[in-house]
Parts: sequence; C-alpha cells; structure tokens
Amino acid sequence: MPFVSVTRLRVKSLFFLFSFMRANEASVKELKSSSGLLMGKELIDKKLTFWTITLWEDEESMKRFRGSSSHRNAMQYLPKWCNEASYHHWIQEENECPNWTTISDKLFSEGKLSKVRNPSNAQIANQFPPIQWTKSERKLK
Repeated sequence: MPFVSVTRLRVKSLFFLFSFMRANEASVKELKSSSGLLMGKELIDKKLTFWTITLWEDEESMKRFRGSSSHRNAMQYLPKWCNEASYHHWIQEENECPNWTTISDKLFSEGKLSKVRNPSNAQIANQFPPIQWTKSERKLK
C-alpha cells in the first residue's frame, strides 16, 4: 500500500517566482531519482498555486527525499516565498495517483498548514479555493 504525500504552495508574488521555480526544478530532478518513489505529478494552478502528489513505497522513502539537499534548501525559503502552504499524508490501497478533485478534497479536509511569514487571508482561515486549472499537469515518474 503506497504512502501518499500531497503539498499545495502558493507563491505570494511574481518577484519570488523565478527563485521558487529554480528550487522546484532542482527538487524534481532529485525526486525523479529517489529510491522508493512509485509515481508522482505536479500541477500549476491559477494564482501561482503549485500542487504536488507523490506515491512512495513507504513513509521512510518519502522522509529520505524530504531530507535531501535540494528539498531542504527549497524548504528553508518556503516561509518567505509563499503566503499559503499546506500538506497531507495518507496510506491508500490503490497503486495509482488519485485525480485532482480527490487530492484537493483530502488536503482541504484533513491537511495541515505549514508556517509562512505573511499568510494570506485564506491561509489564516484555512479555507482555499478549489483547483481551477488542470492543463499544466506534469508527470514526475
């Protein structure tokens, strides 16, 4: 049964977008070669909102990636770059990625907030809009 990890990050300004994207690409490069990764995908939604879902053999595999240098480097800037950030983990029976509606429903109902320096009103209220655009999906494995 795969261990699932979902994140939703909203970059607060175009000013931070280049740095965010550069760190994201370094993380994705390392992610693709991570042992234990079964599959994943990411989505860029409207309003600079970035979604990622990854399925892992187990929680330890995900934690090894989470501790990798590129991911750790990106995460140190998350509070500065983002005004919304949340994540959720679960174990599922299926060996396939759920659809984006299921992913967002689970994140919004059961997810946890990450700390950001200048939270948006949505982050403060823990109320986020549904995914509005799925044409930018990219498979990660």
